Amino acid sequence: MSTRRKFLLDIAALSATGSLLASCASSAASSGMSSRSMATSKSLANKPTVDGIGLQLYTVGDQTRTDFDGTLEKVAQIGYKRVEFAGYGNKTPEQMRALLDKFHLKSPSSHIGLDLLRKDLEAQIHIAEIIGHEYITIPSLGRTDGDMKTADAWKRIADECNAIGSKLKARKIQLAFHSHTAEYVDVGGGKTGMDVFITQTDPSLFTFQMDLGWARVAKQNPVEWFNKYPGRFRMWHIKDMNLAKGSPVPVGAGDIDFKPMLAAWKQAGMQYFFIEQDGAAQWPGGSMKAIATSYNAVKKLLA
Repeated sequence: MSTRRKFLLDIAALSATGSLLASCASSAASSGMSSRSMATSKSLANKPTVDGIGLQLYTVGDQTRTDFDGTLEKVAQIGYKRVEFAGYGNKTPEQMRALLDKFHLKSPSSHIGLDLLRKDLEAQIHIAEIIGHEYITIPSLGRTDGDMKTADAWKRIADECNAIGSKLKARKIQLAFHSHTAEYVDVGGGKTGMDVFITQTDPSLFTFQMDLGWARVAKQNPVEWFNKYPGRFRMWHIKDMNLAKGSPVPVGAGDIDFKPMLAAWKQAGMQYFFIEQDGAAQWPGGSMKAIATSYNAVKKLLA
């Protein structure tokens, strides 16, 4: 995890700068979800299909750092139709949009650190509008917000996310959060941080990207979360794991049964999903072989 967090800090250094965001927290959203909000979330859901298979480009970060153009071309040649960014290298948003168009790729989401949103929100909105992102996704709270072991800490983050999400909604973009394992720690009263985060955020402003692999490492059943909070998980990361070691592997090489999760797509409100493998560069054959293996495994699951 520390390698990923360092990479996310590198993203911030590479991103364009813009106007400052005042860090004003809004009042907490009422807990739960209205039937209208739930219907709105679920109405966006898409049945998982082969044409919908996406890739989180962090998986091939070792390749994009040296040849972004060539890497995207290879990703498209494997069969991927969607990508999620984790940094834009040294390219302008106009250059990146042209590159996506060239290889017939779409990018519904990009991972942008919370610190960067606090400092450069207008710049990140501008980038998202040009590239065509529908979501700006906070990849991790990392070390930026200290101790997240209390319900109050999660409420404060939820308030801030509601405030940022409101600004994004005005520009027809939605804010999302990518989960790992720390969100599932008990924070008192039989609630986890994830429970507090979900119930204190406004569904019309904020959604969640569940990392299915890290959820299983945290001994969670994603389908139970989909049933508990229907419509709140519009994006997923399909990540297979060696659960005994807690290490990511290509899809099909690990211990996770994705079929029940894929069958629950409508309950989750799933709109987009992306394959991701942390440390794929160290996999035998390298990251490109790993993403080809994962693509073919997911394709088979969806057949």
